[in-house]
Amino acid sequence: MSSTLLATAAITAASLLPLPLPTEPPSGPAPEAQQIQVSGTLDAADGRLKRGCKDYHYAYSVTSDSEDWTFDITMQDRTGKGVNAQSLIGPNDPESGVLPFRLCRWATKPGRFTLTGALVAYKGTSRETSVPVTETFRLRKRNR
Repeated sequence: MSSTLLATAAITAASLLPLPLPTEPPSGPAPEAQQIQVSGTLDAADGRLKRGCKDYHYAYSVTSDSEDWTFDITMQDRTGKGVNAQSLIGPNDPESGVLPFRLCRWATKPGRFTLTGALVAYKGTSRETSVPVTETFRLRKRNR
């Protein structure tokens, strides 16, 4: 019974609150947010999948008006299985460089690999621009 009384009191109190007055819409067109200029590249050379566990590498570059950016990079094998992931954060990481990654032949299928990057540049707390970056390369089975 007390829960019914409490619900009635809450409804009564809510009906006594003042309603906000309608505001006029701003005159003129709304200002458009400026896009942040950003682009990126990924570059990996074709090669041979070497015996054992070996280091390979790919290059990246970021060009942006902002020094505040993130570049999340994933690598998938020919079946779509993820085999590597790395994240870069500006201004802590350089705008271009070479990133190493390790693959083991016994656990890796030779063929086409895909690097997929999500590059996002930020300006303040309310503006961001995203661009996708993709590169494919082939690691062939080693000849005997």
